[in-house]
Formats: sequence, structure tokens, C-alpha cells
Amino acid sequence: MHKNFRFALSLFAAVILLSSCGKKAPKEAKYIPKDATFAFVVNPKSLEDKMKSGNLTLDSLMKKFQAQGDTLKVADKQRWEDFKNCGVSLEDNFFIFIVQKGSIQKGNSAVMNLMGTLKDEAKFEAFLKKQESFKDKVVTKGSNYSSIVDDNMTLSWNKEIVLATYYQEDYKARYDTAGNYQAPDKSATQADLKKEVERYFTQKESESVASIDAFNNMFKEKADGYMFGTSSGALAYLSATPFNMPKLQELLKDNYSTTTFNFEDGKVVAKSATYTNPMMTSILKKYAGPTVNIAAVEKFPAQNINGALLLAINPEMFSAILKELELGGMVDMFLGQQGLTSADIFKALKGEMNIVFGDFSMAMKEQSIPMPDGTVYKSNTEAPVYKMLVTATVGDKAAFAKLMDKAVESGAVVKENGNYVAGPLLKMANMYLHVDDKNFVLASDSATYAAYIAGTGKANISADVLDKMKGKASAGYLDINSIMKGVMPSIKNNMGNKMMSIVNGTLKDALFTANNFDGTTVKGEAELRMVNTKQNSLVSLVNMFSSMAMAAKEESRMYNAPVVDSVYTPKQ
Repeated sequence: MHKNFRFALSLFAAVILLSSCGKKAPKEAKYIPKDATFAFVVNPKSLEDKMKSGNLTLDSLMKKFQAQGDTLKVADKQRWEDFKNCGVSLEDNFFIFIVQKGSIQKGNSAVMNLMGTLKDEAKFEAFLKKQESFKDKVVTKGSNYSSIVDDNMTLSWNKEIVLATYYQEDYKARYDTAGNYQAPDKSATQADLKKEVERYFTQKESESVASIDAFNNMFKEKADGYMFGTSSGALAYLSATPFNMPKLQELLKDNYSTTTFNFEDGKVVAKSATYTNPMMTSILKKYAGPTVNIAAVEKFPAQNINGALLLAINPEMFSAILKELELGGMVDMFLGQQGLTSADIFKALKGEMNIVFGDFSMAMKEQSIPMPDGTVYKSNTEAPVYKMLVTATVGDKAAFAKLMDKAVESGAVVKENGNYVAGPLLKMANMYLHVDDKNFVLASDSATYAAYIAGTGKANISADVLDKMKGKASAGYLDINSIMKGVMPSIKNNMGNKMMSIVNGTLKDALFTANNFDGTTVKGEAELRMVNTKQNSLVSLVNMFSSMAMAAKEESRMYNAPVVDSVYTPKQ
């Protein structure tokens, strides 16, 4: 009895575990085809709840605009009220998805779709009949859906969903035998559109994104929005070219990426995961990359760091990709004419590259411009002033020397005492270059380079940003406030200053990081941080955009205000 009870309990636990690990994708996913290039999902109810934390509603936003004299027409208000009660759910997910197609005969085309959940089909059809733009349109009945076609757009629905589809075709110019231009056949486009919509409503679940694990796994995490991407778009473009490369198709096929978005207090957080196919997976496993060099940021000699991009990859991965694509021989044949090989290029650097800039401002600078007659024209103009460094670590010294010697032949750089320095073009751009057998350093000026090499500088950047960068395969940072403060004094236009002040008072900075391949996925994270850390970021963004819109309307109103002439009337 005791054993049977333990067995039943274990079985129950297993069922719970399996159900919790099962598909979490919304039911509407079955209408999105497996070859969709992109899908974006947003939950209006979740966004509405977060807007309420800042006492914001759609009605309150409308009142903000009305307060500036931009009153809504009665008909528009009534149309909105009718839409809220038309049977379309405003609490379930809304979907945007794009399907890209390509062929040599037709070129590239894109099918853009907006899909929502339909709660009451009868209410929705009654709503359409009341609309001026739809009341005279013919409703066509499909296999299990109804639709209205208008040129290259279709509105279709059934008892579960409503779908608006727009077909954008890249028409190829066609001419008859006499050389006369032939207008595109719109009936063919409408036939393709009808066929595409029919596919969404009749496809099996195995033909939809609901059958893709990466798509389903995305919904296991509660979020305000979801984004799903595939490599289908690249394959579509490839199909529209005359190049038949089966290995490239294999490399691009069935690679997926997912991203979740959440509006938290003080920041917008996005978490991503990239899932690769077997060919790409084997390459990433074999050529795992290093991690970024944080010292490149820590030693940067500036009072403020405006931005940084740190990369760490294993360059041998590119050689492996060429080998898998069976293109290595072709590339080497082309490079051989220059006395190089693909191995020279990919072995020259270790794979670490860093770009850092800071102390950005606008100032009057004297610029020297060489003239064709040999003279130099000098002028004073307002231009950006900043400190910048681009650094990379040398890999194979012999391979690197071959590349740099080619640069010397082109005149881009000059060789001095075994090192490489800036040539005439870089000097004209006031850039400083120093390259030896260990490091490549391109600097905005010699003083910045000297301070960086001395290692005495210490960057003014928050510790939490550096902590998030450590141990990553790539990392990027942008200090929005410091860049805005550097630009704003040079803006003489009141409207421009007002707009920048609104943005500067809302957005603080942005940061992204990506990990190395973990055997299954490449994970990443991005944050857009707000100045107000206690307010929900969605409220901050909505307030920012509404303030900018009202400022623009006020400026337009003042600009278009009638001029009243004053007439002097002498006293009698």
C-alpha cells in the first residue's frame, strides 16, 4: 500500500513537471507560419496595468493633447468607442508578423500582418458594416474564414482571430518586345495575397511557429512583450539571387532568436537567446571565444565615458565557416592575387577589439582643408571634440605584418622603425596611429594615446556597468545624458533644445551584453535605464513622447499663427 502511494505520488509529480515544461505558446500561434521572418507579441493588458502605476490611461493621454487645443473630432471619439466594443479583445495578445519571400522570377516581397483575438465574430462584422471604408466592400467566405480585399490589403477573420494583411511586392521593371514599360499586374499580386492568407487559416500546427520549441520556450517567462526571429528572411533573399549555394542554405536554415521585454521601474529590460542549427552549433562549440577586456574601459583617460563597444571572438571561426561552405579555395584564389590568404586575415588578430570614446562636446575648431592647387584653406567652425581609442591585440605576428605592409603599399599607413604610424589621410583627419607587433591602437590624438599606454588614467564609469560587462563575449554601453549635455549647448534652435531637454530628463543610459555559446544558446541582455529610477519605465517613455508631441504641436501652432498688423492712429 505504501509503495503504491509513493508510486502514485511520483507519477503525479511527473505529470505536473511535464505539464509545466510543455508548450506555453498562445493558441493564436497556429496562424503564424513556420517561415515567418519576424514575430512581435505584446500584451495590452500588461502594458495598461503598468501605465496605471503612473495614473495614465488612453483617455488621460487624449486630454493632454486636448489641453494644447488639439481636440479630437466627435466622429473619431465615437469610432474609438465603437472599436472598444467591436468584439476584438483588448486584453489578449496582439501579434505582428512578417513573412519574406524571394524568387528569381518575382524578386523579393514582404507580407506584413497584424493579428488580434476575436471574442465575438457577429459584433465584429456589425462594426465593419458601420465603417465608411468597408460598408461597400464584398465579404468573401473562405474555407473557415471571411475576408475583405482592398487592393494589396486584406482583412480576414474567423471565430478566433482577426488578421490585417498587407502585401508589399518588389516589382521588377518589365518591358514588351517594343521596349514599352509594362505596368505591374495587380491581379497577380491579389492572387498571391489571397493564397498567402488562405495558408494561414488552413495550415497544420506542424507548419506554424507553434511547432518550434524556441518559440514556445519564450512564453515560459512572463513578459510585457516577446520577439521571435528566424533566418528565413536571409534564405528568401538568397532565393531571389542567381547564386545556388546549398551549403549556405544549410548554414542559414533553422536559426532562431527570441527576446522578452519588460518595463520595470527605472529601466526597460530585454533578454535574448539565439538557437543555432546543427552546422552552426558545431562551429560555435569548437571555436568558443574569449571574454572582453574590461581594462580597455577602466584605463581610458577621460572624465566621462560616452560610449564603449567591446568584442571578443575567436577569428578561426570564420575560417571554419568558409570551409563548411566550401568557399575557402575560391576566397584564397582571389586573395592570392594580393599575396594574401584567408588564414592571414583571420590569424592576424586575436579577436579582441575595443572602441571607447568620451569627453564629447561641441567647440569651435580650426580646420585645414588641402586644396587642389597645393594651398591649405583654413576655417573656424563648430565641430565635435572628443577622446577616442580603437584597440586590438595582435595574433600571428607574421600574418599581421603582411596585412600592415599591404596598408603601407596603399599609402594608408607609414612604416617607421619597425612600427606603423598614420599616413597622410589619417593625419588629415587628425587621428593618431601606433601599431607594433603586439597592439593596434588608433587614437583621437597623441595625448590620449600616451595617457592610455601609461595606464595612469581611470575612467569615470559606474561600477555596476563594469560588473555587467565582465566575463561577456561582447558588451556595449552608451551614456545618453553625457552625449546630450555635450550637444545641447551648440543647439541654437529653441525647439531642438526643448526636445533634447525632454529626452535628457527621461533617458539615462543603455547597456547590452552577450555571453559565449553555452552549448545550446547564445544569451544576451540589454537595459535602457531611466533618469527616474522609481517610476515605471513605460510611464516614463509615454510621458516623454507625449511631451515631445505637445511641444511640437505648440511650436507648429506658434509658427502658423496669423500675424496681426498694428495700425497707428494719431490722436484727434
